[in-house]
Amino acid sequence: MTKNVDDQMYVALIGDIRGSRALNDRNEAQKEFKRVINSLNDHVPASAIASQFTVTTGDEFQVLLTDATAAVEAAVTASDQFHPARLRFGIGSGELATEVNPDQAIGMDGPCFHRAREAINSAEKDAAWLRVAGWPDDLDRQINSLSDLVQCVREDWTERQAEFAVALEEEGSQKRVAERFDVSKSTVSESLSAGHVQEVRAAETTLAELLQQNLPEGDCP
Repeated sequence: MTKNVDDQMYVALIGDIRGSRALNDRNEAQKEFKRVINSLNDHVPASAIASQFTVTTGDEFQVLLTDATAAVEAAVTASDQFHPARLRFGIGSGELATEVNPDQAIGMDGPCFHRAREAINSAEKDAAWLRVAGWPDDLDRQINSLSDLVQCVREDWTERQAEFAVALEEEGSQKRVAERFDVSKSTVSESLSAGHVQEVRAAETTLAELLQQNLPEGDCP
């Protein structure tokens, strides 16, 4: 069922698996990718989702959101859950030229999707984790540079560091993470510190805040 088109600004997010054709078990990776993406419909606040997270091909998804913070949070969560395989994302802001389909993010068109596609194409060209389009040019560049720094650190995470990083988000304290993995708190602390997890999370939060605070009120030229 569709909703009538309006003048609201939207945030489109497109993501895919980097180097999917080179994966040893591409079929299994696509199944896990679909599971992760479908789970985002429950993870991201319903109030921020205009059209559900939808896998459009075996290794690509898109979603229509009303909030830029949710777009970054979705990219971060998907990257956390899909580690060590690498994902890339394009985030675009703008209006929608067609009606909203709240059930699945297909069959829609407009500047927000055009810019998200432009952004993910740029991410592919640059071998980057995340690119954005639709904000002022100087902010686009700042966001892209900050996301590159996040990517550099993230891609050096060991499997254990990634597990601890995700668990810390879920458990809320290093003590609970230690109990969950039956290791000492110092082991957790040292691993998180070596992976600069706190700094990565702070940078990811800054990315989300900058995009949301500067989300254009009207369509960008």
